[in-house]
Amino acid sequence: MTIEDVIKKSILPLAFMVFWFWMTKTIMKVSGQTDWFWWVFIAGLPFGIHKMRLILIPRGMDTPATLGMAALSVIIGALIGSIMIPVYVIRAIYVFIRYVIGK
Repeated sequence: MTIEDVIKKSILPLAFMVFWFWMTKTIMKVSGQTDWFWWVFIAGLPFGIHKMRLILIPRGMDTPATLGMAALSVIIGALIGSIMIPVYVIRAIYVFIRYVIGK
């Protein structure tokens, strides 16, 4: 394993997560306190949408039904992402430790 692999698989994903969590925590402040439910929901959004592999868009339905299905897809993606965040963190730490031990 090279340092390039460690940077791509460990350092950059963790740096993006830290930045994204900080940004969403700043956005989710309501009267000086963070709404933790919405923070976890919004924080998981970029990590879960691509894991869905399917966006539910119905054919032959009216506009409200199509928008409702698109919103359901975003909600499901955010919930999957909030579950996948610890997996990504553990994987990044594993790659870093494997690199340190391998040297």
